[in-house]
Amino acid sequence: MPERLIEKITLSNGLILEIWDKSRLMAGDRWLVSLLAKVEVTVLPEYFSTLDDGEQAYQDLVAAHGNSLVFTQEKVKLFVDERETKDVLTRLCQRIKDNLVAYLGNPKFASLYVLKKYGDLRDRQNWGAETP
Repeated sequence: MPERLIEKITLSNGLILEIWDKSRLMAGDRWLVSLLAKVEVTVLPEYFSTLDDGEQAYQDLVAAHGNSLVFTQEKVKLFVDERETKDVLTRLCQRIKDNLVAYLGNPKFASLYVLKKYGDLRDRQNWGAETP
């Protein structure tokens, strides 16, 4: 079964949360019920203004990941009875909305997420430089 877009939610900060159904039949009448929450975040130079090497940091991140990053979070339930898939899907969707909408809608989410990804990139580069 291909992924299916369930809902798009425009957050208070202008980002768009997409909720995708990735559920699939496992065996017999048992399903893997899976929802994927995705938010695309554009990498903007102003997010790096607090860094000493902000312009270089921006260029490094764009070189490594492009002009946008995608935040994802997946909720999964295994071996769900076929008769219960719709209810489980509804509960998982509500859980995503309850937990992520306020978090992802925070006005600072985009800049903090971009800086976190830059920190991850820098850590990977530093770790690689230390190996012989």
